[in-house]
Amino acid sequence: MAHLFQVDRVRLLCSCCVLKPITAIYFCRHCLKLRCGNCVSHEVDTLFCPNCLENMPSTEARLKKNRCANCFDCPSCSHTLSTRATSIQTPSPDDSSKTVTRKVYYLACTSCRWTSRDVGLKDQTVATGGWSEQDNEHYKYLQSLLEHYRSVAQQEKLDRERKRFSHRKSAYLTLTDKYGLPSLLGRKSLAPLSPYAPKGDTSQASEMTPSEAVSEVDGLPDNIFTDEVVLSLATNMEQRMASPEWQPENTCDLYPLHKHILVKRSLRCRHCEHNLSKPEYNPSSIKFKIQLGAFYHVPEVRMVHQMDLKSDVETCVQVSLCNPTPHDMTLALLPFVPEAYISQQQKVEESEDGECLNTSSLVRVVDIPPEKTDLTPTADVALPQGQLVLAARDDTAEYDDQDSSSNYKDDPHVVAWRRANKVGVNLLVTPKPGVAQAKVGFVLRYDYTNTVATASESRTVTLNIPVMIDVGPVSEVK
Repeated sequence: MAHLFQVDRVRLLCSCCVLKPITAIYFCRHCLKLRCGNCVSHEVDTLFCPNCLENMPSTEARLKKNRCANCFDCPSCSHTLSTRATSIQTPSPDDSSKTVTRKVYYLACTSCRWTSRDVGLKDQTVATGGWSEQDNEHYKYLQSLLEHYRSVAQQEKLDRERKRFSHRKSAYLTLTDKYGLPSLLGRKSLAPLSPYAPKGDTSQASEMTPSEAVSEVDGLPDNIFTDEVVLSLATNMEQRMASPEWQPENTCDLYPLHKHILVKRSLRCRHCEHNLSKPEYNPSSIKFKIQLGAFYHVPEVRMVHQMDLKSDVETCVQVSLCNPTPHDMTLALLPFVPEAYISQQQKVEESEDGECLNTSSLVRVVDIPPEKTDLTPTADVALPQGQLVLAARDDTAEYDDQDSSSNYKDDPHVVAWRRANKVGVNLLVTPKPGVAQAKVGFVLRYDYTNTVATASESRTVTLNIPVMIDVGPVSEVK
C-alpha cells in the first residue's frame, strides 16, 4: 500500500505544459485553469524567525542579512542551539578571599553535543545573549564593493531615465515647431517631465581599483605531507559553506550561526491577478485565509493496487477517483492525444436528459514541445466508455454503514467498488515492447460547479485535465 502515498506517480498537466502532482498545483476559480509554482506570482507577506517567531519588517530583515539576532544554529549539525544555565564559583567583589555562586549561560546543541565553550566563547550572565561576533578581515573591502555596485546601478538607472525623457523631449519640440508654437514655451513646459531627471553632474560612482591576477601564489605549508590527517578535527563541505565569510577548516573554529528567517508568501494568478493562496499573518498560525489547492476542486486519481506488468501483455490496473467538492460530479475518461491538448474552454452542451458532458470531440489547442518527452505514454490503455457519477463529499458518510452503490447503475466490468464519494475503476494497460517503465495518459473530463460565477456565466462548466500515471516497472515475458 506504499504506492498510495507516492503522489508523484499520478501527475496533472498544468496550463504551462508541466506535469505536477495534485499536491503541488493550484486551481484558479476565475480562470478555471490549473496553476503551478512556475506560472503564479510569489509575494512575500511576512518575515519571521522559525524559532522565536519574531515578526520583522522587510527593511529590518535586510539590515540583519535575513537572520535572527537572538537565535542560533549549530555550526556542526545545523540543529537549533538552546541556552543552558549553570552555576560557577567566582571571587566575591567585596572580599576576594570568599567565593560566591553566580549563574551563567552558554549555548549547547542537544543533537551533537556541541557547545559554545568548544570555541572559547565566554559564558554570558544573561540568557538573552550578547555573544561576541567574529570579525571578518575582509568586511571593509566587501562593503566598499557593495557601495560601488550600488552607485553603478544608480548611475545606469539615471542614464535610462535620461535617454527615455530626452526622446520624449525631442518629439515634443518637433511637434511645437511644426504648429508654430514658441520654442521657449515648449522647453519651459518640459521642465517637470520626470522627477527622476538627473540634475547636474551625476557621475558619483566610486572609483575602485580592479583586482589583478598574479602568476605566483602562496605555496603549501611544509608539514602538509608529513602530518597525520585527523578527519574528526577537519570540517566537511557543508560546515564550511554554512559560513561563507570564514570557511573554517578546523572544527575548533566553528562559531554559532544566526538562524535564517523564513517567509510566508502569497500566490497570485498571473492572468487574472486573483489570490490562489494567502496565509495568516501570525507566524504561529498554520491556517490560510485563501487556499485554492487543486485537491479541493479537481478529482483525485490514485492507484489502488500495484500489478505485475509484462511487456505487450494486457493487465487490469485499478485506480480510484475521489470527488472533493460538495456537489455531485459527472466525469468521463478520454484518450490522451500526445499531439494536442483538450481545450478547457469548450462550451458545455446540455442534453435532453440533463447530462452536460460531450465526449465526442477533441479540440486541438497547441502542439506538445519536443523537449516534453515525459508527456509521451509508454503503454496503451483501454479506457471505460460512457460516464461515471461521483457522489458529493460528505464528512459524515464514513460513519454511515449503508451501501450507496445500489443507487447507481454501474457496469461491474468498469466499476470495481463504490464508497461514498470514491469509486474504483478498472483500466486495461498494455505496456509497449522495449520499455522499462509503463506510463499511461488520459484526459479527465468532469463537470465543475463554479461557486464564483456571475449571473451572466454558467454555474456548471466542463473542464478537461490531462493526467499521466506511472503504472510501474515492466518485466519481459519469459
